[in-house]
Amino acid sequence: MKLKPLAGGLLAIALATVAGCSGSSSTPTNNAPDSGTITVKGYSGIFEDVFKKSVIEPFQKKYPKIKVKFVGSANSAENLASLRAARNSPDTDVSIMDISTSGTGNKSEVFQPLDPAKVPNMKDIDPRGKVEGNYGPAVTFDSLVLLYNESVSPAPTSWNALWDPKYKGKVVVPAQPDIQGAGLMLIENAKAGGDYTKSVDQGVARLKQLAPNVQTWSPQPDSYTLVQSGTAALAVGWNARGQYYADESHGKLKVAIVDEQTIFQINTINLVKDSPSPAAAQTFINYTLSPESQESFTEAMYYAPTNTKAKPSEKALKRTSLDPAKSAEILQVDWTQVAANREKWTQLWRREILAS
Repeated sequence: MKLKPLAGGLLAIALATVAGCSGSSSTPTNNAPDSGTITVKGYSGIFEDVFKKSVIEPFQKKYPKIKVKFVGSANSAENLASLRAARNSPDTDVSIMDISTSGTGNKSEVFQPLDPAKVPNMKDIDPRGKVEGNYGPAVTFDSLVLLYNESVSPAPTSWNALWDPKYKGKVVVPAQPDIQGAGLMLIENAKAGGDYTKSVDQGVARLKQLAPNVQTWSPQPDSYTLVQSGTAALAVGWNARGQYYADESHGKLKVAIVDEQTIFQINTINLVKDSPSPAAAQTFINYTLSPESQESFTEAMYYAPTNTKAKPSEKALKRTSLDPAKSAEILQVDWTQVAANREKWTQLWRREILAS
């Protein structure tokens, strides 16, 4: 802000007012590592509920002087949009979102690099979850799976089940820009011999063939609810949520980890640029990346741990994307490139798939 010259005492008063009241974007309101209030923004719904219980509550017992406020977002795109809207006066310290979206946030300086000295657990993160420049690393690993209602028989073992004519009008796929739809496109593109770094035409052609079976490309409230209720027979979804809802529904919803390639979904935990409480925020980030926190969240919701020193139970690990029996089926995806193609692919979906 540039002040116009004011006479004598008025200038002094004006300067004092600016200094005392300005919420300068470069000056944190609290920089204590073990006290204060931090705001964490992440997925709403069941993620929020389980994360609060298995991560935030133990953290607050360990750091009783740090208060954590969780604000839910429907998805990563909404999360990033809200952070961008508040860039001149950030009200959030930590943000959890998928890696393709956080990559956009890193590039546009919505996020800032972490200090390895304040987040020492970064060094133990699986190489697949590390982000160049010390930006927020992976906090969870997940994978794309096939969800199916208990009435479906036999249990599906291939993505091809989605195209079975007997499921016409009974399939749910969240469309691009949701990365569930994008992930299915990449999987089908690879199955057809395509290379997504050059073209996704083969994946698009395959999804056009799926269109008659699709009940909705925009599931409300979500795929899990529609499959559990029997409104849909099959859907594309995430393993962690699927496993959780399979338990909660007493088997009305089931999860098929297919005998084919899938994609690795990565959620990162990020420090918002000009965070109000950056030191306490990094204390929290370090805790979420610790073996104890990672194990707790894996046991509660079947997200695979990203810290290589985390040792969840074998029973829980077998229900995650890191199950050794399935890990060889992970399709390698450069999420930076996926983010760069987000708008282009979204328009392609609208023209070629959703209009089918």
